[in-house]
Amino acid sequence: MSRLSVKSYVHVSYAMYLFFAIICVAVYFPIFSNGFLYHWDDQWMVLNKYTDGGWTVDNLWHIFTDFYGGQYGPFTELNYLIIYTFFGYDPFYFHLASLLWHIGCVCFVWKLLVSLLRIHGGMNEKSIYLISFITTLLFAIHPMNVEPVAWISAVKIPIYAFFYLLGLLCYVHYVSSHKFRYYLFTIVCFVCSFLGKEQAVTFPLALLIVDWFSNRKMKSSEVWSEKIVFFIMAFSFGIITILSQGVSTYEVIYPFYQRLIFSSFSIIEYITKSIIPLKLNYYYPFPIIVGEELPFKFYIYPVLMLFIMGWIWQYRKNSYILLGIFMFIVNLIVSIHFINMSRHAIIADRYLYLSYVGIAFLISYFSYVIKLHVKKFYIVILVLCVYIISLSTYSFQYTKRWKNSDEVKEYTRELVKERLKQE
Repeated sequence: MSRLSVKSYVHVSYAMYLFFAIICVAVYFPIFSNGFLYHWDDQWMVLNKYTDGGWTVDNLWHIFTDFYGGQYGPFTELNYLIIYTFFGYDPFYFHLASLLWHIGCVCFVWKLLVSLLRIHGGMNEKSIYLISFITTLLFAIHPMNVEPVAWISAVKIPIYAFFYLLGLLCYVHYVSSHKFRYYLFTIVCFVCSFLGKEQAVTFPLALLIVDWFSNRKMKSSEVWSEKIVFFIMAFSFGIITILSQGVSTYEVIYPFYQRLIFSSFSIIEYITKSIIPLKLNYYYPFPIIVGEELPFKFYIYPVLMLFIMGWIWQYRKNSYILLGIFMFIVNLIVSIHFINMSRHAIIADRYLYLSYVGIAFLISYFSYVIKLHVKKFYIVILVLCVYIISLSTYSFQYTKRWKNSDEVKEYTRELVKERLKQE
């Protein structure tokens, strides 16, 4: 880029950061009057011995070495400890921290998409900004992201996503500049992301997506040799994750064929709720208990997956569509029950947090394609505006449902009863 275009990009980015921050505060403002969910995990995730243990060597040692509640997330506990140190158990500041993590992720999504689209080539700056803007705005305000922002115990999601996105940004800089320090920064971010949440183990796959979209030669030994350290780290992190879940008291083991069906169901549900988020809920129970047979309607989902895979194959040469699909699926791999997990629910809104970027990108890209082929594009703009306003309104109202444990339980109970009646 020329010096003038660099300055223009910096000014646009700062304006976008401010805009997205304002939008996030406006949409999530109700969380500041919400309290702790004393009977919905906050009572042990937040209000625990690590949070009020202080900055002692012994407490920090246990934060980084203990498996607590069937998980390993020292950065999440550090987040709580820092807030408690300065503000005590005031829920306002815990919610403020969650929102700040989310705003950071939103800003990184903007910067990452602009950088990726620019390094890929094929689009002018205006188109790059348009697609990146719509994608980031959707990510900022989507109702599926309310849970990890409004629920203090779920802050581990935006924490891991923050460092995950920062790591990808560092790697994009490495690919474009070949400066080794960015490679080292990428490694550090991967470690930090995993210390937030175990979902970060997919990070090496995301790096390969960046390589592919950056037009690097995927058969090159350089590309794969660079990933050796990341795959070794991911393997080690996976072992840590298995060990942490090994102390969990909850485990369900469904047959493999049922897990395949659950995987198909989960992917389609995540896609559906990404596009049309209706009746979002904290708890989506498994349709059966272990040993029961699935209702016939669930066998339709693998068939639907075949149609989706056929559609993907049809557009396999469109790198933009594949980018959106890859971004969507890579962070869901560990959350769709293809492998056995210690989970109470078949899906969860918070697991879609980072993956939703892929769906938002596809929506943005198809809007851009329509713009190129439709003269009356103002109609598309009008539809997008109505869609975004609807999502924002839903998110604003949904944050109020996380006010306290009683509110969450009552809302969950109502939706589960309604769902059971429909079935």
